[in-house]
Amino acid sequence: MSNDGLSNAEVADIFRRHGHLLLRRCRFLMRDPAAAEDVLQEVFVKIMRHGAAYRVADSKLRWLYRVADNCCFDALKKRRDRPPPLALAEDLEPRTHPAIDERLRVARALDHLPDRERQVAVLAFVDGLTQDQIATEIGWSRQTINRKLKEIRDRLGRWLHVN
Repeated sequence: MSNDGLSNAEVADIFRRHGHLLLRRCRFLMRDPAAAEDVLQEVFVKIMRHGAAYRVADSKLRWLYRVADNCCFDALKKRRDRPPPLALAEDLEPRTHPAIDERLRVARALDHLPDRERQVAVLAFVDGLTQDQIATEIGWSRQTINRKLKEIRDRLGRWLHVN
């Protein structure tokens, strides 16, 4: 363990207390249970190596979510050019529930946003943070967050309307 990482006991405690929440977050963002489990492993590798910031984080769960989000976004970037497996697309189409269809459409729409805007969208629409909280989290002004959220809503609305 490096001096900026966490001990095995600390990582095990985080996994025991928050692992299920992080996996749920990864499943939502990745839209693929197997990929989500792979990303979750990467999340815990990063936590183990660079988790000293966890100890001093004001909101430990929010810090963990940010690590998970970044790992998911990195994994999505790597697979963006690859088409989804045909079997998955065939399995989803005839049997999905309307609410699941809508969540999949929204998650696909998030793929069209640049990384920082996707992070703002997840913090606002998934985590339910206020503009002030997002501004603190991202390091942008509240006015910039307000403007970005309007742009994101407009862009996602157009994308969802067309698709």
